[in-house]
Amino acid sequence: MYRNVLCLVLGLIVGMQLTEFWGYMTYTTEEYESTAIAVDTAVPTLPLKVSLADWLYQETRVLCLVLTMPKDHQTKAAKVKSTWGARCNKLIFMSSQDDAKLGAVNLNVTENRSNLYAKVRAGLAYAYEHYVEDYDWFLKADDDTYVIMENLRHFLYPYDPEAAVYFGYRFRTTYPHGYMSGGAGYVLSRDALRRLNLFALNNTKFCPPSSRPEDRQIGYCLLNVGVVAGNTRDDTGHERFLPLNPRHLMPQLQPGTWLDKTFYFKMNYSDCCSDTSISFHYSKSYDFDMYEYFLYKLRVLGLPETSYTLPKRLDYKQMEEKLQYWNEQVSDNNAEL
Repeated sequence: MYRNVLCLVLGLIVGMQLTEFWGYMTYTTEEYESTAIAVDTAVPTLPLKVSLADWLYQETRVLCLVLTMPKDHQTKAAKVKSTWGARCNKLIFMSSQDDAKLGAVNLNVTENRSNLYAKVRAGLAYAYEHYVEDYDWFLKADDDTYVIMENLRHFLYPYDPEAAVYFGYRFRTTYPHGYMSGGAGYVLSRDALRRLNLFALNNTKFCPPSSRPEDRQIGYCLLNVGVVAGNTRDDTGHERFLPLNPRHLMPQLQPGTWLDKTFYFKMNYSDCCSDTSISFHYSKSYDFDMYEYFLYKLRVLGLPETSYTLPKRLDYKQMEEKLQYWNEQVSDNNAEL
């Protein structure tokens, strides 16, 4: 009798878990559509004396997770905090030592390049445990990445954070859909973070332990739980997330680099970058200061100020169509891996 009761209880628990998992994985079902919160797709009118950047700060909430280590707390990490990191809605440094002044969290992972994947997994688990309902998007970046937060929020604004999607600079690899460059930074929707933690990080089939690069492995985990790799190029096909420093890309990107084999979409060698670029990797300390000066202080007298209007937010059907379109995209890179 006790054995029958135990089997019944275990069966109910397993059934509820499978039902929850299926509900997440079948994002396109009519049931989800009928319960989805209605999205106001009209372009809002901003209050007087409120800048677009300030309004987006409240409307598109981004938690930033920056990968660092104790020896870089007072140098690289401090530079992030004093520049672009100050524009995050919440800034957390993923480290192996707590630092309350900096905002660093000890993730209890030994500092080693082969442990970066484990460290990022722990950081994303920490963000999920403490903040998943408080923010819309979750950005992972390195401490030598510079991010233009205003452009990131403007780019993210049309998209539903409850859609299973993540964005960044896309690399191709041996598994479908590729993955987003960790150095250029990648940003997960709230639902992507939720799926990763509920169904991937605790499943060695979906998200196996590995010493391979963290960005590749996180991409594999996300793919296995139905998270779509979104396209971040602008309307002219120029990249917004950049895995290199601009000085490596200008006046033009030179062919014959490691990018030739790894890019998912071919970059324009003579005109690399979007005029609404979001991130630059391999940034030195003086690069951070230079970006701050040219982006936020320098004014060219006599020219009109930059003015971008907000795109309309996608409703459920439009978001669904966008996810399907991104999911069906294939790489235009034919080089042998």
